[in-house]
Amino acid sequence: MVKITLKVKNSLSEPFEAWSCQTGCSNWGIEKIDDLHQPTLFGYFDTREQALESLAQMRRDLPEVPEKYEMEDVCDCDWQNEYKKFLTAWNYRDLSWVPLWMKGQFKAPDGQKVFYFDAGLAFGTGDHPTTRLCAMSMLDYVDACGRDVSGKSLIDAGCGSGILALTAKMYGFGDVYGFDRDEEAVRVSYENAKLNNIPMQGLRFEHAGIERALSGKRADIVLANIISDVLCIYADNLIEAVNPGGRLVLSGILASENKTVMDYFLSRLGHRETSCVPMEMGEWSRIEIQMR
Repeated sequence: MVKITLKVKNSLSEPFEAWSCQTGCSNWGIEKIDDLHQPTLFGYFDTREQALESLAQMRRDLPEVPEKYEMEDVCDCDWQNEYKKFLTAWNYRDLSWVPLWMKGQFKAPDGQKVFYFDAGLAFGTGDHPTTRLCAMSMLDYVDACGRDVSGKSLIDAGCGSGILALTAKMYGFGDVYGFDRDEEAVRVSYENAKLNNIPMQGLRFEHAGIERALSGKRADIVLANIISDVLCIYADNLIEAVNPGGRLVLSGILASENKTVMDYFLSRLGHRETSCVPMEMGEWSRIEIQMR
């Protein structure tokens, strides 16, 4: 197995995230420390030929990707475990989300639920601030419903490893639907359901893009943890997927872009009565839109 790395400009981060979402390519990732350091674009492949072919495809789609790169041979086990060092257990209200490999060493506080997750190679580890922001919003919604959501439905747009959709099912949502453009995400989501003994009744994951996935579907709460550009492109689809009186939760949004995205969605909502609440976590943010 080989690892390929490139130093890229800060301005490439968002176009790369959009490209990853649109192509469903899970071999590539980007590591950004802060605005003072150049991000590192990295990818893991079985062979050098596959790495260079994928890099060439990326360059065709993203011409700003530089020509200079470094490539090294790595142990398969290093690749399979590399992402684990970035993940930690975290909690909100009465639920702890715990990486699978911490299962033997994690002790949940008394009275707390525990959700074990393994991201595998799916896009989205489950430990990103945007995932946390969406999960917090969902559990706030559960409390706002008096903790009885058996008659409520939820859509998880861009489900990644299924953490949000499966958490919803743990809390008793009646109908839960998650979808993603990455086939691996769907597989990992079903594996995480088995891992946590979550019954499949009223739960479904699908490999699909936003337009097809949301066509004719509506839910009481819609979670869309994607990126700003994609959220705005499909704003009308996401808005129409929310039942009257429901809630739309948008994340994957840089804090610096929050107002732009919020203003755009409000413009698409027109004169419909809504309340719109932003929230930030570090350099990331979410927007909650409560439909009237």
